[in-house]
Amino acid sequence: MRPLLLRLAIVLSLVPLAACSDSSPASDAVSSARKSPVASTPHPANTPTLSADDQVKLVAWFEEGRHKQGMGVLDRDLGNFKRSVAIAPSTPADFRNVHSACRDLDHDLSIIKDFEPIPDPPTQALWSSALTNLRQGATQCLTGSTANDATQVTKAKIALMKGDTDYSAVMARLGKALGVTPTPTSS
Repeated sequence: MRPLLLRLAIVLSLVPLAACSDSSPASDAVSSARKSPVASTPHPANTPTLSADDQVKLVAWFEEGRHKQGMGVLDRDLGNFKRSVAIAPSTPADFRNVHSACRDLDHDLSIIKDFEPIPDPPTQALWSSALTNLRQGATQCLTGSTANDATQVTKAKIALMKGDTDYSAVMARLGKALGVTPTPTSS
C-alpha cells in the first residue's frame, strides 16, 4: 500500500505543474500522467476533500524524504513486532526477540515523533493518536520483555495494535486524499 502511495505522490505532484505547461513535447509525459486512471478516479463521499493548494502541501509533505523513509521504517518495525509476538513469548529467546523488535520500534518512534505535522488536520489527529499508542506500547513492551513478563507484553501488544490500527487509518486517509485505494501491507 505505502509504495503505491509514494508513486501516486510523484504523479500528483506533476499534475499541478501540467496546468502551467506550454504544450511542448516535454509536457506530453505530464499530460499522460494527468489522464492516468489514478488521477481521474472519482472520490467516494467519505473521501477527504482538499483544495488544490492543500493537496499540493500534502503531496509535498509525503514526498519529503524523511517522511517516506520514516513510514517505511515504521512499516518494517511493526511487521517485526507482529512476527515477534505471533506466538505468546515463553522462553528467554522469545523474550529477546520481542525485546529486539520493541527496542527498534521505540528508537524509530523517538525520531518519527519529531516529523512536521501532516498538513491535513484530520489525518494529523489520527497520526498523533497512532504515535501515542505506538510509543505507549513500545515502552510497555520493553518493560515486559526485559522482565520476561508475558502479561506485560500482552498489554503492550494491545496498545501497539491500537496504534497500528490508527496508523492504517492514516495511510488509508492519505491514500484517499491522494486518489488511490490503499492495499493491505504484507506484514
